[in-house]
Amino acid sequence: MTKLLLTLATLIAFATPRIQAEDLYDYRTPRESQDWCTISIRTKPANGPDLPLVLLIGDSITVRYASEVGAALKDKAYVSLLGTSKAVGDPALLDEIKLVLRQNVYAVIHFNYGLHGGIEGYRKGFADVLATLQRYAPSAKLVWATTTPCQQKDDTPDKGVIARNQIAAAHIAKAGLVVDDLYTLVANHPKKLWDGGGVHYTAEGTALQSKQVAQVIAPLLPVPVKPLRVLMIGNSQCPLMVGNKLIENLAASDPGAPPIQITGCIKGGASLRSHWEAGTATNTARGMIASGAWDYVVLQDIYNVQAPAFQPYARQFHEFIQGKGAKTLLFGTASILSDYPACFERQHRLHLDMARELKAALVDASPAYTKYFGPQPSAERMESLFAKDKMHPDLWGSYIYACGIYSVLTGRGPVGLAAPADIPATVAKELQAAAWAQHQETQAALKP
Repeated sequence: MTKLLLTLATLIAFATPRIQAEDLYDYRTPRESQDWCTISIRTKPANGPDLPLVLLIGDSITVRYASEVGAALKDKAYVSLLGTSKAVGDPALLDEIKLVLRQNVYAVIHFNYGLHGGIEGYRKGFADVLATLQRYAPSAKLVWATTTPCQQKDDTPDKGVIARNQIAAAHIAKAGLVVDDLYTLVANHPKKLWDGGGVHYTAEGTALQSKQVAQVIAPLLPVPVKPLRVLMIGNSQCPLMVGNKLIENLAASDPGAPPIQITGCIKGGASLRSHWEAGTATNTARGMIASGAWDYVVLQDIYNVQAPAFQPYARQFHEFIQGKGAKTLLFGTASILSDYPACFERQHRLHLDMARELKAALVDASPAYTKYFGPQPSAERMESLFAKDKMHPDLWGSYIYACGIYSVLTGRGPVGLAAPADIPATVAKELQAAAWAQHQETQAALKP
């Protein structure tokens, strides 16, 4: 046993240095006597605005202006920093870049290297830096900042920095990247902006750089898409659709659509009349219409409503909605299954006539259901859109509702978009097609 332990110890003793040696970077140029790396990563807070991500990469010059750039872009982007003393040509620099880029998708990357290492390492390594950025951030807009000069004893130009900028410029021009000329900004300034060390800059010099960096980045940021804000006023026909975010998920799966935010004023058994008569308190339909900057307000009445109870409240709500700068969307749901087809037809006619009168948008779900049923539907097919009570929609029926509302809100078809995993793909396509066909038919019927 003792002999075996000694043998294992000997093997470990010989193996460990070999493994460490193989893991070391093959970098022959000495690094800084005090090597450093500063990483500060910002991402969207859980409840924060949906702003794009920006990354600043560079040396101590970048570190000094990073906070001011972040402040200047605080309402436009979340700004992260990778600051390092690693020189271009040092393979460890590439790993530091990869480490940061693999954690987030950045809209803009502003990078600047040139004050560390030798000129030959810079000449051989700059293409690798650029290739790493392009590979690990393929969707980012890259901005190269020229390296700022160091103060020379005889006040002559910094030839070493000029040479590095010329090397990099050839690669940047070939790649067609945006250039932020920080060199010219400080080198041609009437004041000498260096601090006492001749490498870094005074507060004034740093402020000039940060201002220019922010000004270069700002127009490259993606313009945020304003979400459609929708208030849905309804009853027990709506919770499954709203709770499962069926409309929002359709929008999220459509690259050409804006995001949609649904807020519900849903009360079981409620009619438009009862919603109206509830008054204007905070959690009432009228109170919510008045308090929010809505794009659309969806009005949904009970399935068996008759014209005398429906029309006056649809008109009052429509006038109130218009007065708050929103658009009305009438939502005619399907009726209960036992009233098929007579009540389905009544729902259709009632809502179509009112939409014409008010010149309002309409989701006409009763005929959309009928399209899915087909000319001679089986009981099983008809029941597939209803809950066990055969009065409320199940997930499939709610999905037809969602597809119809989505089509009105965006003018875009739902075919091929996201559907809940519990709906078979073939069924989802049929539901999408039925809702889209009815949307087009309704649009034609509403034309003057």
